[in-house]
Amino acid sequence: MKPFSNLPVVRDAALNPAGGAATNLPMTLLAKTSPRLHLLAVTAALAAAGCSPSNSASSGPGTAAGGTCKAGTEAAFANPAGTPLALPAGVTIEGELTGDVDVSCKGKTYVEYGSDLILVCVGLKNSTTAEVEVTMPAGLSFIAKNPATQNGIILHSHVLKVPAGAVAHFYFRPFSLNRACAPGGTDDRYTMGNVVTDPRIAEVISLASTKVINGDDGAYVLGQMLWDITDGDGITDEHRTQLKQAKDL
Repeated sequence: MKPFSNLPVVRDAALNPAGGAATNLPMTLLAKTSPRLHLLAVTAALAAAGCSPSNSASSGPGTAAGGTCKAGTEAAFANPAGTPLALPAGVTIEGELTGDVDVSCKGKTYVEYGSDLILVCVGLKNSTTAEVEVTMPAGLSFIAKNPATQNGIILHSHVLKVPAGAVAHFYFRPFSLNRACAPGGTDDRYTMGNVVTDPRIAEVISLASTKVINGDDGAYVLGQMLWDITDGDGITDEHRTQLKQAKDL
């Protein structure tokens, strides 16, 4: 694990679910206003143990400008290989996948809460005459159109119900795949990436299946696993032990 260096700074006020107007809000303050986030306590505990918290800016997200944050060891995760998402017949993506969640996803409960670094609102249009269930599989990635912004990934599978002849919006707070890139903001837009098939990510998905992902202790450890994979270090028995010890909220 990387040594702890500094607390994350949120780039955009939209990452404050309480709707505060602060910009560049430190995670120490965000934790006080975010629902179910006792992440600050986890950060402090990991810092005391000499480890960096997962999915927080331990090495300074966004320090590599101009998209170079997805080069070198992280090049494979600029657009991770895998299987394209297959939507059911009659279902299409509606509009843009946007980080501006207050437009169409305001007030909605998140489908998965992996981090506070990326927010994505996904619109699905059902053109059929019956309700359709859409599976968003574990390993599905969200690719930022801005090459300097972190890509996201979900670690649980979710079945989303889209009413007949309607558009439904779904709010995701995915895990980050790119430690060195900048957190997402309201101006960021995403494309639906592959369902990642990297065997190292597959192990994290398997380990995640034992946890409730709710922005909690386990989410931190899972996020650190992802970052240590994508920057080339790989996961260790220390990660696995910490995940077993992490309590679900």
